[in-house]
Amino acid sequence: MSSHIARVGAVVEPGRDDQPDRLAVSAQLFADLVDGTRLRVTRGTMGAGMPRQGIAAIWKRYSGPPLPDDPDQRDRALENYRVTRQDVEDAINQLLGRDPEQHRPPRLSWEPLIELLAGHSITVTDDDLIALPFTFEFSDQLLAELGS
Repeated sequence: MSSHIARVGAVVEPGRDDQPDRLAVSAQLFADLVDGTRLRVTRGTMGAGMPRQGIAAIWKRYSGPPLPDDPDQRDRALENYRVTRQDVEDAINQLLGRDPEQHRPPRLSWEPLIELLAGHSITVTDDDLIALPFTFEFSDQLLAELGS
């Protein structure tokens, strides 16, 4: 019954992490129905945490300016890399199994949305939701933290 759903997405906000060198994010899933209604999961948020800076902040692939050819300059540039919106999107896409280039977790994070939709007589599977258009809605606070 995914024909009742226009798109799905996630509202992404800062999460809680007491470590200043790490960025924590939480996301709540939603479905926009074709009639304009938005169904938003109010429990069971999914979360991700990542370093704010350095090569470990790159979730899937580097997406910054071209890297220098010189190995020392390249290492310095990667040490100064700051986590981006793309890194956060990549982390959430992995939790949802939306990116075939990333490892697919054995249990995806769609269950709270599937349950919410079932309560509105809409039956869908993980794969149905993965196939739908998806949008990210980042809070202003998170965009400010990301420097976006």
